[in-house]
Amino acid sequence: MPVEQRSGSSQLRAVAFGVVAVVVAVAGLWAFVAWAGRGDGPVQLRLGDDVFIAGQAERLSAQVAAEGPLLFSDVSGRGQVQPIYVAHFGDDPGAQWSPVSAVAPGAEGGCFLSWNAERNLYEERANVDGAGREVGELCRDVTWSADGSSGSDGTALTTFPWRIDADGNLVVDLRAPR
Repeated sequence: MPVEQRSGSSQLRAVAFGVVAVVVAVAGLWAFVAWAGRGDGPVQLRLGDDVFIAGQAERLSAQVAAEGPLLFSDVSGRGQVQPIYVAHFGDDPGAQWSPVSAVAPGAEGGCFLSWNAERNLYEERANVDGAGREVGELCRDVTWSADGSSGSDGTALTTFPWRIDADGNLVVDLRAPR
């Protein structure tokens, strides 16, 4: 025994009202997210990390001495926005670190730095097929020194400040590239 019997038009109005309410709620949420993500207000949304703890400086310096600069795929957590190489010079694990961006100035999409151990320098190579290049093919005939300070085209790589923390970890500051 039904408690209430509605007409077809009443049911249609109720469904239409529900659909309109959902559309308005989704549009309002989208507008709020778009407004909040503009980045021009006093509060800015930044996802990912501002510092990267590479690991124990003593262990890393031994690894760099044996294998060359270490590549860290994306240290920011923002999706291949900031891969870096970390090089070390000398015998003291507390000194002479050189963290550099693995993306060269003016690099095309899909081109990243690659360490050439035979020549002791960085080269720019393709890491994806496309744009007329195969993986591993040179993107430009430009090289950079092991510390990133000088390139064959006169440019320097982006470097990052670093420090050794109280636990002996190498900490790279991604907020202040040089």
